[in-house]
Amino acid sequence: MNAPHAIAKGNPLWDFVTWAYAEPGIEKACLALQNRLGADVNMVLFCTWLAYRGTGTTHLAKFLGAALKLSREWQRTLVEPLRSCRENMKDVIETSLLVGSDRAAASDLRERVKQCELDMEQLQTLAFYSLINDGSDQAIARAPSEQKDDALNNLTVYFSATGIKLDPLGQTHVMRILTTVFGA
Repeated sequence: MNAPHAIAKGNPLWDFVTWAYAEPGIEKACLALQNRLGADVNMVLFCTWLAYRGTGTTHLAKFLGAALKLSREWQRTLVEPLRSCRENMKDVIETSLLVGSDRAAASDLRERVKQCELDMEQLQTLAFYSLINDGSDQAIARAPSEQKDDALNNLTVYFSATGIKLDPLGQTHVMRILTTVFGA
């Protein structure tokens, strides 16, 4: 079977996610939203990408229900068990009597579990793209300020639909993502 990164080649959503996540401050902001508030990083980036490609807020409205269902099921059944395993392994490695090569082997296994977690998140991103892919894949030219406003609206709808209440720190993380992607 192809590795997930090979499968994603040429996928516009995956290209955006990898670009955005590598931009300064976005990974930290996304992980803070995930760890502090329970946000799905893939949903945050999906909502942002819909605005980035210029589709306004109509695509989110059309696909939000399916995207939320996919997000919940994917995270609950695939990503979260791997994340929990990885986090538990860290505790075991740090507090156990494992030493030397046994500790190194356990650390290597933890890294493989982390890679599986990342691969599952990548496949989730590809599944999001499949929800909206109608074959046209045509972006619409819009001003970055309009795209930024659309992304904020998309994220507000997502957070509201999932019961995530943004506190001032969470709002700062969202604005860091949007400012980095769309500019000031």
